[in-house]
Amino acid sequence: MNTSNFSLEFELNVSEIQKLNKMYFKHLYKERVLIVSSLIVLSLILFDFFRTSDNDTTQWIIRSLMLIVFFLLIQYSLINAVCKLIFGLAKKLLRFNSFISKYKFNFTNSLIYLHSPLGEFTHKWNEIEKAILTKDFFFLYVKKRNGYIITISNKGNKRNIDELIAFIEKNVTHVVKV
Repeated sequence: MNTSNFSLEFELNVSEIQKLNKMYFKHLYKERVLIVSSLIVLSLILFDFFRTSDNDTTQWIIRSLMLIVFFLLIQYSLINAVCKLIFGLAKKLLRFNSFISKYKFNFTNSLIYLHSPLGEFTHKWNEIEKAILTKDFFFLYVKKRNGYIITISNKGNKRNIDELIAFIEKNVTHVVKV
């Protein structure tokens, strides 16, 4: 097999999409919502600072501290509510084939791409810690901060899973067959 032009693309089924949304995008969106809400609080504090006169700095500090404490108390419930809303909408959109067809794995000789409407991820082959093949699924364990697991169903008729397994066995790591 020539690895210089190795390329496979798999469309994902609904169960694989749900697993990906849970594993990849829930964490990603929680981070994004936290950053956006923190920027909003920071901008409110700065706006309040420029709005106050010079002799009110003590009151401004007290107001700012109260706003920060209030934000810290409600941030997790706010983030969870926004993420539930986003993923509830994504779950409803999974009824449409045009939305499902946008989720794809693309394997090349150097990278693994995950394309989706919610975002994209890229992993290098040297980030794969181990590969496990079971009767129903093929798992690729990624050694990163969050310990992602790429799950590919073996039941897809249009998939050339054997070519992917052969590439991984030859160039990446040993595939454990369970």
